[in-house]
Formats: sequence, C-alpha cells, structure tokens
Amino acid sequence: MKFIPITGFLAGAAALGSVVYVKTQSLPEVVATFRPDGLVALKAGGYNFLDSGDFKVNSIVLRRPSGETYDGECSATVDADLKAHQVTNTYPWGKVRVSYTTDHNRLTMRIETQNTTSSDTIQGVWYSPMTLRFPHKVAEYDGSIPLMVNSVGSPGILRVSYESGSLVVAADDADKPLQFGFPWATDRPANAVFPLTLNTDRVKSLPDSYPKITRPIPPGSSDAYVISLRFGRSSDTALELARDVLDRYAKEFPATLNWPDRRPIGAVFLASAATEWPKNPRGWLMDPNLDVTTTAGRAQLRHRILELADHSITILRDMNAQGVITWDIEGQEFAHSVSYIGDPRIATELAPEMQGIVDDYFRVFRDAGYRIGVCVRPQHLDWKPGHPPRQEPVTDPAEELINKITYAKGHWGATLIYIDSNVNAFDSNPLDADVIKRVAAAFPDVLLIPEHSTPRYYAYAAPYKELRQGYVSTDAAINAIYPKAFTLIYTADGPLDYNRKTLSAAIRHGDSLIYRTWFQDPQNEKVKALYRK
Repeated sequence: MKFIPITGFLAGAAALGSVVYVKTQSLPEVVATFRPDGLVALKAGGYNFLDSGDFKVNSIVLRRPSGETYDGECSATVDADLKAHQVTNTYPWGKVRVSYTTDHNRLTMRIETQNTTSSDTIQGVWYSPMTLRFPHKVAEYDGSIPLMVNSVGSPGILRVSYESGSLVVAADDADKPLQFGFPWATDRPANAVFPLTLNTDRVKSLPDSYPKITRPIPPGSSDAYVISLRFGRSSDTALELARDVLDRYAKEFPATLNWPDRRPIGAVFLASAATEWPKNPRGWLMDPNLDVTTTAGRAQLRHRILELADHSITILRDMNAQGVITWDIEGQEFAHSVSYIGDPRIATELAPEMQGIVDDYFRVFRDAGYRIGVCVRPQHLDWKPGHPPRQEPVTDPAEELINKITYAKGHWGATLIYIDSNVNAFDSNPLDADVIKRVAAAFPDVLLIPEHSTPRYYAYAAPYKELRQGYVSTDAAINAIYPKAFTLIYTADGPLDYNRKTLSAAIRHGDSLIYRTWFQDPQNEKVKALYRK
C-alpha cells in the first residue's frame, strides 16, 4: 500500500535551488505494505528493509501504590486496520496502538500506550516496533556498543549508514524524554539485521550509564511516542535528514543566553587537594611549609594571596581577559571527589584562616575592572569533624545553586559561575536542563559554566570542556539548534599547537578559552596568539 508522498525534503538551506532540487529528487521514496496481520514490507528506493513488522513488548514494568514493581504481560491479541494503517495490540493491562504514515523518504510511527485495564501505574516500557534488515553492514556498529540515543536534553537523532545509503531515526516529539535505537545486531558478525527498540525507565540489558527515562503512565491515562525513520543517501547527514526536528526543538526550548563578551577567562587554583599537611591542612598555595595555625603564618597567607591576585591581574591585562574564576576559595582539604567544596557561604567556616582575606582577595580583581568567578556545586556538603565529608544530593538542586550564587554575587559581585559535578543523584548523567534554565532565569546577568551538559544546556549556559580531553569547539549539531551557542574550553595541558587552526576557527565562531592566570603559563602566549588571528 503506497502512501501519498510530499514534494520533497529540503536539506542544506544555503545550497543553490537547482542543487537542492536534484538532491531532493534522489532521496529514496518509502512504500509501506499492510496485510491483516500488520506491516509486512517497508521499501525505500526499491529495497525492502523490513525483516519483521511484528510489534513486540519486550518488557512492561508496573508499579503498585505501595511502590512495589512487577512485570506485566507481554503477549497480546492483534487487530490491524488496513484503511487507517493502524495496528492495535491488546494486553491484560491495556492497549498499544501503532499508527504508520509515510511522507516521501520518511516513515513515522505514533505509538500510543493506554493504561486502561490496570489499577497500577506503568513505570516503564520497552518496545520493539520492528526489525530492520539493511542491504549492507551498518558502518557504525562495532559488534558490541549499542547504537542508542535519547531525547533527554537533546533532540534525539540517530544516524546509521551502510554502503548504499543512510538512515536517521528521530524523536518527532523531542520535548518528551525517550530512548531509542538499535541495541544489537541479530546476525553478528554480518551486522545487517537490527531490532529497533524504544524505552522509558531503564532496561537492565543496556548500560547502566544510560539515563533513566521518567515517563510514567497512571491508571486510566495514555502516552504516545512518535519516532520517524528517514531514509537517505550515504552522503546525507543527520542535520540534513532531520532539520525539521532541530528547528522544532529550538522553538520548543528557545535560547535565552545573552553573553556577547567572548574574551578569554583566567583560572585560579589557590590550593592542593588532600595534602594532609598538619600546618596547612587545606593546601593553600601548594606550600607544605606554610603554617596557617599561627598569627604570623596567617599574615603571610594574606600577603601571598593578595600578591597572587596582583600578579594575576598583570596576566589578565596581558591576555585581554574578561574575568577570572577561582575554583577553590574554600581550600582543598579533602580528597578529589569533594576537593572543590562549591559553597562560598561557608568558605571562612571551613577555612577560618581566610577570615578577612577572602573579601579583600576578590576586591582586588573587582577594583581592577574584572568579572569575578567562583565554583559552586548543586550538592550540599555534609561534614563533621572526625567523619568523612560527603557531597549529598538535594531535593531541589536549582534552589541550592541559586542560594550559593546569591551569596557570591551579593558579597563579591560574582558573575562567572562554574558549576561543578552537576550530575544526577542516581546516575552520572547531567542534571535536567530545567535546573540550569531556572538558575539562568534567576541571574540573567550571570554566565553559567556547567561542567557536564546536554545540548539543551546551551540555551541557557556556556558549558565547560577541556582541550586535553579532545574538545576543540562547539559541536556543529548544537550550533544547528542554537546558532549563538558557545563553549568555554580550558586549554591547560592540552595540545594547543596541534589544534591551533581548529581553535582559531572556534574562537572566530564565538567559542572562548579558559587559561591559567595565577602564574605565567608558557601556553598563555599561544592562547593570546589565537585571539589575534
């Protein structure tokens, strides 16, 4: 059964009209065939990609009011409506209705889950709408790592390619979280046959590092997942085949960040972590001989920290920097996982020797005309003498951040805020982007610099990356959503010479660099040179 196609999928808006026309006409047209038992063929460019059109419920997890979870029934009775191109699977707990539509090179599936006959909440689903058989080996699959994406803080677009073409699977309602893709090949090592799966909650057979998709369906309610398969040529990119998804995402989550100053930012680290130096327990100035337990020693600490600030200003001027971030104004008494305290409110409580020094330290920079920056964390420090310190997750991380930033801004005028360890309490994925959105709304004149990020973070912040970890610019896919998005790249100990051209282009596009400013790092001249190009 052939569905009526649209006139074309326009890719590459900057291309000449004739070129776009030729490219559009060459995209493979999708033809779907139905019989009483459902979808039986899915052809694109004349090749049948469908290995099996059977809709499968791999697992369904229900939750009782008590919180206890259990597995629901996965076997169903099937009813197909050929005219509506719809298949309805009925289970003891409810129904799953799948509607199929095609438009030129695209098949779209709307999968509605109805929790109609259960008194319990559907906590998670794991579906396999179909199994695809590609004409050749899928290039991106290494035989082990799942080809999965999610739309948690991201548009949710997966591209795979094979010798004669490419396929993009996209979440067409990316404002709702979903995980989907090809978890494995069933014909290894040929790697051409893959089940397409989608899920909410967690799937035990997939990596623990994947985010939890929180999307429950209460009794008497329903939820729908909309994904599309977009067939293209081997040269077609994900951006070309899913431009509409990116545009909708940008409209749904518009950018609010307004920070035109892209000059470099200096970094200061005042201490060393977990030194266990008895006279200098917080590792100030990396000096084991400094004694902060005496009046003379504290006077020396004050002199040296203010001298460091004066020296840093000389470097800031030379680098034409916009400001400076101090990572450890509380010192670094504890081991790495909690070395950055990230709570300016308790700086002198944790480090009483800094009483009378902290305010004067920041005043030096402020009086010289530079923006002040500090490090904050969305966790709360739980520490009592004699007990190991812990950074504990809080119920409302946005409120925790707002309170800390309010203090730093009110006391020191801080407007550059590095957000350390902004991860979930239950996994290592970044906090929901709504947390960053809320904090940014509270401080429109502050630049948020989160350590971890999803693409949506770029609507409200300038995420932090490190050159030594291979980051050299803002990803093109992110700029396709948010053209004015930018990244702050820490250059210390990274291969500046090797990436000179790429970094220079990134700066011209709007990215900015963070460099060491408390001493004359030999790399600073190379950073400065990049801004002159």
